Amino acid sequence: MSVYRQLISLVSVVMMVIASLWLSASIYSDRTIAIDNMRTLAQSGATALAISMADIVAQNDQSKLSILFDAVADLGPYRKLYFVDLDDNRLIERSFSKRAVDVPDFFQRLIKLPAIEGRASVSAGWTKLGNVTVTIDPQQSYQQLWNTLITKLIWTLSITLGGMIVTVILIRSRLRAAQRRAR
Repeated sequence: MSVYRQLISLVSVVMMVIASLWLSASIYSDRTIAIDNMRTLAQSGATALAISMADIVAQNDQSKLSILFDAVADLGPYRKLYFVDLDDNRLIERSFSKRAVDVPDFFQRLIKLPAIEGRASVSAGWTKLGNVTVTIDPQQSYQQLWNTLITKLIWTLSITLGGMIVTVILIRSRLRAAQRRAR
């Protein structure tokens, strides 16, 4: 193998390894951000629901409570919402099936987002009435992570390919110049 081909092969391998490591680190970082966002969304949803339902629970109005839970369920990517009173009785619960997303199974197994719950106390004045729990459905986060991966992969491959082409041109010109001087 000529020196030219050895240099091109070495530079190409190094560029691909660096690009792969960057892509892996970037996706791990994106996963961490997605988990933090899910935690924030779960806690915000639980807190907002707890504040909204305080008077309704104090009045023991099941129909308004049901309407409130239905409305909140439509606002976010929730898998389950429930309210437990002080005697550990579930007064109301809403569960939802997984939302279909266009993400390969291998990616979901590789990334594996944990189940995220947010809890908040429901109280009327200084009297605690119970706790509300919100569980986030990670399917939306999987979809966002997958879309981000595809975008980053396209950009990384494009930049790496462009860098390899520039490297080939530079190495070729340097080697030709060296060959001319040697003659």
